[in-house]
Amino acid sequence: MLPFDETVPTVPVPKSLSVSSADLARRFGQLRQMHPDDAIVVTHHGRPTHVLTTVSHYDSLRQVPSGDGSSQPVIDAVQRFADCLRNGVLQIDYEMTVLVANQVAHVMVDHADCSLVGQKIFEAVPTLRRSLVGTYVRRAVASKEPCTAELPSLFRPGNWIRVDVHPYARHVTILFQDITDDVQRHRMGDRREAIRAAVEGHDGVGYACVNTRGHIEQVDASFSGLIQLPAERLRHVAVADLVPVAHRVAFRKALDTVLSEGGIGTIDTVMLNNEGQGVPVSVAMSEMHGSYGSEGAVLLLTRS
Repeated sequence: MLPFDETVPTVPVPKSLSVSSADLARRFGQLRQMHPDDAIVVTHHGRPTHVLTTVSHYDSLRQVPSGDGSSQPVIDAVQRFADCLRNGVLQIDYEMTVLVANQVAHVMVDHADCSLVGQKIFEAVPTLRRSLVGTYVRRAVASKEPCTAELPSLFRPGNWIRVDVHPYARHVTILFQDITDDVQRHRMGDRREAIRAAVEGHDGVGYACVNTRGHIEQVDASFSGLIQLPAERLRHVAVADLVPVAHRVAFRKALDTVLSEGGIGTIDTVMLNNEGQGVPVSVAMSEMHGSYGSEGAVLLLTRS
């Protein structure tokens, strides 16, 4: 049963081949003995709502065949859709012929636009044949097994891509996504974690993360030991309040400059511990940048 849609190609339907939804249930046994090319319009309160047709007729409408029996109009529609995507898209049949290749895919495999369609994929891009991508594609063709992999780009040294291979009944779709920024971000994240661990292991160095208002969000054990308060007690405290009044104006000015203008600032100042004693420190401040702008600053303290 097809939803009635005037945009879907249909054959002319005589008015006599129309039935109400109530009659459809009563006369279904008779109506199903239709000619392969017939289509019966089903109405509800006089308004066409569905079309009853045969499987062969439905398949012909779904594929929108052209005069030579091919499905080129459908392929053209997929091509136009793929060209709107930011990821690379390749669609091949089980003979390894490229049916669809969007502009991003051409760029990612270093080919001129529109040069891949109609070509055998491994002949047009020999590098793929000798790669893991080629292995995954052949596996998908042979066993209908989908796969996803992240691997170095074959065409851009230093870049990384994610490849998704999806086999279907008559074709295989290959999606390419450049993930270089994500990979580099994770690698830099590992380095930052290592640096942070090294700082925490140094008794003479401590750090605090503050938000855009200068309130403490996180401190390490060394900073807590310097102030003689646990991290839970220091969270949400204005870091400038830990500086004696005589040094507070200069400290706030240095911190506000980093928070508002970015960059790095340094200042020699004093921190008050829980016993009210002043501890001379050198403070380096650096702005923290997130996905949506400034997230605050990191303060690195060393005893003077």
